[in-house]
Amino acid sequence: MLYNAMGILSSVMFLGCLFGLVKQYRQINQRKLTAKELSKGLGFATQSLSVNNFFSSFIGFYAFFVYSMMLQDVDYYLFVTRLLAALATMVILYEVFLDRAQLSQKLPFLSAVAAMLIAFICFEFREHLLTVGRSVASILAVGATFIIFQGGVQQIRKIRKEKTTGALSLSMNVIFMGKDLSNLAFGFVLGFADGWPLILIGSVSSIVKLITIWQFRVYGAKTIDTKLKSA
Repeated sequence: MLYNAMGILSSVMFLGCLFGLVKQYRQINQRKLTAKELSKGLGFATQSLSVNNFFSSFIGFYAFFVYSMMLQDVDYYLFVTRLLAALATMVILYEVFLDRAQLSQKLPFLSAVAAMLIAFICFEFREHLLTVGRSVASILAVGATFIIFQGGVQQIRKIRKEKTTGALSLSMNVIFMGKDLSNLAFGFVLGFADGWPLILIGSVSSIVKLITIWQFRVYGAKTIDTKLKSA
């Protein structure tokens, strides 16, 4: 009963994540229009967005997408929600891919595409990969926690360096923090043996998101209006 309740709550929070990512996508598109009006070049539409941070979010979703398919019985609460969130994050990475010229800014999207192709191939052969796949998925979850931590730190440093939150969406970060807290709760319900990756990644990611949200209070949304005044 509690498992189903927390699974539904986790699913609802991930639907919220999709909403947050849609908000972020719309904000980027709005800045694209502003860039045309002000004759701004590449980089304006995704200003202050850390590609490292969004790629780390993708890795977090991806890790639990793979982890869910490598359980003895596929956990569809994890499987479906993480798949949708990973694909939605890839849309943001694609926008960065289009908006920035540097190869380092384009590689995360290409890497995400390759990773998803590998995951779908593994799903087709999951019955033969369960033993080794579970170990790999656990290692991937630990690695994802580290990547999310350093990606979040990069996002915070980028905001502080540019002294603006730019195109970054506050609502998306608030929703993502709610998702991280639901991860913690769902992990405890699963039990430590199966839920420790959710507990680990949820605790680290929620702290990083809280600090990121605080940057909006420190620097505010000095974005389009500031650019218009200086144009």
